Amino acid sequence: MGIVVLQIMYSINLVLAYGGAVLGVFCVIDAASRRGDAFPAADKQTKATWLGITVACAVVLGLAILPGPVFAPQSLLWLAAMIGVLVYLVDVRPNVKRVSGPHNHW
Repeated sequence: MGIVVLQIMYSINLVLAYGGAVLGVFCVIDAASRRGDAFPAADKQTKATWLGITVACAVVLGLAILPGPVFAPQSLLWLAAMIGVLVYLVDVRPNVKRVSGPHNHW
């Protein structure tokens, strides 16, 4: 029974690690492709600020793929990085998209 539980926990950690890394990279690419003037127009921080936040979060989330407890999905640093990309996805991205239009990049 104990081995099955460990295998399930390992699988969940693996899904969280890879999913977080993919989500982080998506946020970086999306933030980089948005127009710079749309961020202040949406009453958000500048494009450079959000690009820096998403890059830092993507690095931490990407390091969770490596073995070790420092950047594991159950660590506080990983959780903070996940919150950073989720704030971008849920709050910043929709507002910037609304201001600039869905197909208006750069």
